Amino acid sequence: MELERKVESVLRQWANRPGRQPALLLGARQVGKTFTAQRFGQANFASTVTVNFQTDLARLRPVFERNLDPRAIVEDISYLTGAQIVPNKTLLIFDEIQLCQAALTSLKYFAEQAPEYAIIATGSLVGVSVHRESPYTFPVGKVDIVHMFPLDFEEFLWAIGKRQQADGIRACVADRRPFVAHDDAMAWMRQYMMTGGLPRVVQAFVQAADWEEVRRLQRDLATIYLADMALYADAQDAIRTRLIWQSVPNQLARESSRKFTLADVRSGARFNQYETSFAWLESAGLLHRHYQTEEPVAPLRPRGGGTFFKAFLFDVGVLSAQLGVDPVTFCNSTGYQQISAAFRGGIAENLVKQALVAAGIDSQYWSSGNTAEVDFLLVDRIMKVVPMEVKSSDNTRSRSLTSYRDRFNPLRAIRLSAKNIGDDGSLITLPLYAVFTLADVLAEG
Repeated sequence: MELERKVESVLRQWANRPGRQPALLLGARQVGKTFTAQRFGQANFASTVTVNFQTDLARLRPVFERNLDPRAIVEDISYLTGAQIVPNKTLLIFDEIQLCQAALTSLKYFAEQAPEYAIIATGSLVGVSVHRESPYTFPVGKVDIVHMFPLDFEEFLWAIGKRQQADGIRACVADRRPFVAHDDAMAWMRQYMMTGGLPRVVQAFVQAADWEEVRRLQRDLATIYLADMALYADAQDAIRTRLIWQSVPNQLARESSRKFTLADVRSGARFNQYETSFAWLESAGLLHRHYQTEEPVAPLRPRGGGTFFKAFLFDVGVLSAQLGVDPVTFCNSTGYQQISAAFRGGIAENLVKQALVAAGIDSQYWSSGNTAEVDFLLVDRIMKVVPMEVKSSDNTRSRSLTSYRDRFNPLRAIRLSAKNIGDDGSLITLPLYAVFTLADVLAEG
């Protein structure tokens, strides 16, 4: 089974770009960077050569530390791999490049002296494992950075053989007409909320629909992430990083505001003690902070002076596993309604934040003391703020969105819920499964 990824279209644009530089493909561990780069190479180049710094560092490091001349490096790699590397016809993949700083620095010289070599370098923890050690530096301005995330819901639909339905959802949102397979799509969405978008997990679900195996894989992956925290952070920061990681799911499942509270991590904790750990998790691609806005005008500006943000995990499936949600119950429409609304709401908001980040859409939230809170504020193509509310069921009554609209009179608002598609002229109603169409909606202006 092969998983088609949207980032492949970005890589095709990169490959055909005049003045192409090496591509640095960044993302959290296990989001499919290596597989996607190799699949892309097979489809778009005559040959692909991969060198893996994680499995072959001892042999590869001398190649780069001895000489940063691109042509000498290519010659040595061809000797090590036994493969012929042809300019513009061979894709070179430098896998887990952050483990060799000389290799990362070499990308600068490939960009300047040998642009005829097509290179994709993958990195999982570049932001937390690379240090400025003389004579090696990060190749600022000499790489084309491409970000990769877990599969979004549209990619999940492709994976389970529902491409026609994914296209149909897009068409129905564009026309603002109900999607005839609404109940089916909601069922697929509940499945996605349990699997998330990590390729190994999605493949296990597609191949066997075995929820025990899905949860086992998610637990194993979470263990890898915890191990990385110990490996790449100093002892004290590693402890704090783990505490944040373990606290996020419970804070998202609260009945009250989901604003992140340090007191729930450790009594007496101060923000300046934990900021490095938050930054580590963000750099590793494992956490997204969702800031409260200073005021609802474009461009949105985050409120400063403390922990005025919510924290979401990078993958909704990992979140649901951390919360201990039973997939069989959750995926059953009746069982879903019986699960705590706070649990459902936290998972739904995480799903939306994850989708927005993957689509490159900035978002914040608005709060008016303890009286009203709008989950997401977005900015459309004409720089107007669009408030968006997220509901996990078809009960869409909300005083907060009404309060916001009465106070700020936005041109339009969006509500994501379990209801089908609709539009009354000022309020666009979208089902949760249409979250991947938000970029199109915002582009309408």
